[in-house]
Amino acid sequence: MRMNPFCMCCAVNKQEKLIRKFNDTDRKTEYMKQVMSLIANAGPQDCAPSISIDLKKLYAEYWDEKPEDYTAVKHEFNQLMLDMEKRLEDNIRNSSDLLETALLYARIGNYIDFAALSHVDKDTMLSMIESENKEPLDSIEYKHFLEDLSNASSFVYLTDNCGEIVMDKLVIRILKELYPSLDIAVIVRGIPVINDATLDDAEEIGMTSFVKVIGNGSGVGGTWLPDISEEARHLLDTADVILAKGQGNFETLNDCGLNIYYLFLCKCEWFQKMFHARPLQGMFVNERRTIPDR
Repeated sequence: MRMNPFCMCCAVNKQEKLIRKFNDTDRKTEYMKQVMSLIANAGPQDCAPSISIDLKKLYAEYWDEKPEDYTAVKHEFNQLMLDMEKRLEDNIRNSSDLLETALLYARIGNYIDFAALSHVDKDTMLSMIESENKEPLDSIEYKHFLEDLSNASSFVYLTDNCGEIVMDKLVIRILKELYPSLDIAVIVRGIPVINDATLDDAEEIGMTSFVKVIGNGSGVGGTWLPDISEEARHLLDTADVILAKGQGNFETLNDCGLNIYYLFLCKCEWFQKMFHARPLQGMFVNERRTIPDR
């Protein structure tokens, strides 16, 4: 999804909020000029997540501040969901449709996003799991998804954030049981970015013990094809079916033409406008059949 006026303004506004704590108005003005110049000179393949990397680097260098460390937060949310894993799996196995229920939990887990949300609250997360796992997946797309899986030989799962990767693990477990001949690979971020899941998180929550997991070689908050490793690109290009979690994966992959099913919560005003959705409404859409309202 290429840069658009709304995302450009959003990026500028976020940077302005970041520097309010500083007192030197002239220096802040010069910084914002550099921010706007960087955005104005974005390349044709750039998108909001790829530009975000450059903005973070500019901020750290200009203000001589180290990027925020999310290590403790990631452990906290990984453990929170690991503590719930057994109960969630029991709920899945007691449901009428194991795969859909697992996907619904995985979609709710997309709430754990420190990049898109100003505040991620554990109680809100738990409340959503308890009371909001009721809105079904889009029935037409889910039917297409099942048909594609029944004819597929290779499947790639693109994860998003810490914590929710535990729900992703449950989806993978169900997929392996329902489609034992399906060759499944999981791709996580290659370099730590905000609270996105990396190979360390996949190992921490036990995903690497039963499915192939690789890092994508990139620190962009999504799957930005110009920046990922050859291995990750090959897996995507040859996959029969891809499931991509989170807004960042939609932003970086939309219009690529691959057979991708996007699973995410609408966490910003632009996504709510594109999909005519309410805040935190869950989406399940396909790359080849979805034309969002832009």
